[in-house]
Amino acid sequence: MSKNKKRKSQSTSSSSSNKKPSTSHSLSLKNRTSSKNTTGSINGAKIRSQSTVKRLQMYRGGKPKRDPSGRIVKKALYQESLPSGTQARVAPNRQWFNNSRVVTQNALQKFQEALSKTMADPYQVVMKQTQLPVTLLNEKAKQKRVHILDVEPFE
Repeated sequence: MSKNKKRKSQSTSSSSSNKKPSTSHSLSLKNRTSSKNTTGSINGAKIRSQSTVKRLQMYRGGKPKRDPSGRIVKKALYQESLPSGTQARVAPNRQWFNNSRVVTQNALQKFQEALSKTMADPYQVVMKQTQLPVTLLNEKAKQKRVHILDVEPFE
């Protein structure tokens, strides 16, 4: 059993010393001959586009490398470092700051009236879904609870 361990250790050490780091790896961005978003071929083999390589690297390298004490030695691929005290800002784009799905009171009342007319007509059917809450559309007047003892005596 000890002979097998020695053989394995000798074979792994000799094979690891003979290997050179590959520069034309499929996930390497170095020495790429094709343009940014097109796929090309090197020696008949298709190479990945730069955007595909970056996406695949993002899937692989989600964690930073840390030393035994827990400090970050190498950052994750898309991990940024800002100096302390820097405020992160959102770009002033109108789509992030507008109200979404806002209905005016007049439009809601018109829609309620039209819906009540179509619901009252037995020959019409409402088929289009709405993104409004149904409780806004079906507002019914609160009715007092009928007291049965007032209408009919207990006997």
